[in-house]
Amino acid sequence: MTQEKSAREELEYWSTVELDSAEVARRASLLILDFEAHPEKYTDPEDVASPFCQIVGLFQQPTDKDAAVTLRTEALPALLRLYDARLREWRKVGPQEGYDSAASDLLFVLKIFAMYRGEEPLQRIIDAARIPLDSDGYMWSVVLSALVNAEPEAATHVVSALREPLPPGFIAVALLDMANTLAREHGVTSHSFDTAQGRELLRAFLTDKDPEHFSYAHSAAASLPFLTDSREFFTLAMEHPDVGVRMEVAWAAARGGDALAVARLQDWSKDPKTRKRAVTYLTELGIQPAPVPEEDRARLEAMAEMIQWLEYPTEFGRVPDHLEVYDHRRLFWPPTKDERDVWLFRYRYEDEGSEPEEGVGMVGSVTFALFGETTAELPPEDIYALHCVWELQQEGDERAPKERTIQAGRKLLGLPAR
Repeated sequence: MTQEKSAREELEYWSTVELDSAEVARRASLLILDFEAHPEKYTDPEDVASPFCQIVGLFQQPTDKDAAVTLRTEALPALLRLYDARLREWRKVGPQEGYDSAASDLLFVLKIFAMYRGEEPLQRIIDAARIPLDSDGYMWSVVLSALVNAEPEAATHVVSALREPLPPGFIAVALLDMANTLAREHGVTSHSFDTAQGRELLRAFLTDKDPEHFSYAHSAAASLPFLTDSREFFTLAMEHPDVGVRMEVAWAAARGGDALAVARLQDWSKDPKTRKRAVTYLTELGIQPAPVPEEDRARLEAMAEMIQWLEYPTEFGRVPDHLEVYDHRRLFWPPTKDERDVWLFRYRYEDEGSEPEEGVGMVGSVTFALFGETTAELPPEDIYALHCVWELQQEGDERAPKERTIQAGRKLLGLPAR
């Protein structure tokens, strides 16, 4: 006889199920309603994952339109009630210092409201911004991005409702990004920051010297083509210490026909540190990047690719202080089963008060750096060998050795053993 699953086990199971039909979604809805009625059944003192978050996550699992409609009809009202109860509790206890798990859970629900929309869910988003709910929570960017991607008309409603006064903290930055998207991609002509308060905030973002806030200035610069009078802000943005902000305002000026701004973007397209972004802006404007000699183009593109990877927030988060070609060759690459050009780049990061951090990254297949494994002390063949094994392992390829070793990689590449 099979032992019946506990409510907790049932939730664990449903957290992995694709809701691919109305019938499957209906069964998930019954679980959500049962959680609302008997939350204690789903709680375990040893839980790492919040059962509430798992319940909320079910709303992200429909892979079929009918399943989404079923969840909206049969389970979304329960989620609204669960959210309201938890919001009341959060307001009663008050915001917590450091990581506020209750606020994080509530923002996750707001993301679901952004995905499903409707009058009541949208009003919850507006009210949460007005409270404000975790005004410095970066999850607000996810909430409002989900909204504008799902339905521009609903996003326009929210941005209009929050226009005066604008909400505080990072909510305002996320709202600015959403307003920029509406103007840039959906032709909304009235920008929500084209007000006295909005212009003061834009000025503050553009003059803030804290590198942690440079992304705010980037967002401010992106709004400039859509303001009624932005000459003062163009000057501030062009003087900003961050090149990304200067590039954004050059795009804004080029969009208005400024030939000097176009020339600046084309100059940036010749620099590997800025090429990727400059080419993106120029392509959007329908303008070609600056011509590059054929013999230099491959190197420039490869170096730009390596820099873009290194400056991802999950890697080093900025352009390296030094980057040079360590090796370039054409070889047969087993993971892709073809012959291709591959590159190795030696990078170095220097921080005051600490030892420089150096390494070698690869471009040509999957751009990556094996931190702690690949250094310039190794010959290029050994680095290619390690990357070859790593890439096969990532793909779950049956040719992948169990252990990532230089000898295994050299054998795959047809290189003599050391």
